[in-house]
Amino acid sequence: MNMYFLKRASVALRAIEKVDKDKFLQWHNDLALRNLIGGIFPFDEGTFQKICDQGYEKLLPSQIWFSVCYEDKLVGIAGLHNVKYVQRNAEVACFVGENQYRQQGIGSAVVGLIEEYAFGTLNLHRIYAYVYDDNIIAKRFFSKQQWLQEGVLREASYWNYTFRDIVIFARINKSCE
Repeated sequence: MNMYFLKRASVALRAIEKVDKDKFLQWHNDLALRNLIGGIFPFDEGTFQKICDQGYEKLLPSQIWFSVCYEDKLVGIAGLHNVKYVQRNAEVACFVGENQYRQQGIGSAVVGLIEEYAFGTLNLHRIYAYVYDDNIIAKRFFSKQQWLQEGVLREASYWNYTFRDIVIFARINKSCE
């Protein structure tokens, strides 16, 4: 039986476990996915082990990773990155790595769970996402989640011999005001 950290209907988040290694490495080393999320370094078993061990070295980790499960199957990865507890903000990352599970509402459920955790448990005030300007699907996704597009970082990322713009989307925890 899976030990879920957060769950909503058929979608759940849990800690990344050693059994996730093959899928994790496959997704993070997939050229098409890396093009969407900007992964510029290869992931190997050592990197995966460090991610599995994250959070246990520090009381307040700056990177919080989750395995995304749908009906008890590993389908993606999500997390809060660059968590700043004093400034009360963090970057959200989420992707469904398995094609057959995309565009089924899993990402929306995951972002909802992360919002609950970030605002309710961690008491963060602001969460944000960086999205490549040419990633139309991700831009549409965050707009549908009613995240505010705050601006564009012009030519902020260098990838595949090209500078790319990054669009910033954010959600503010209104209950903190």
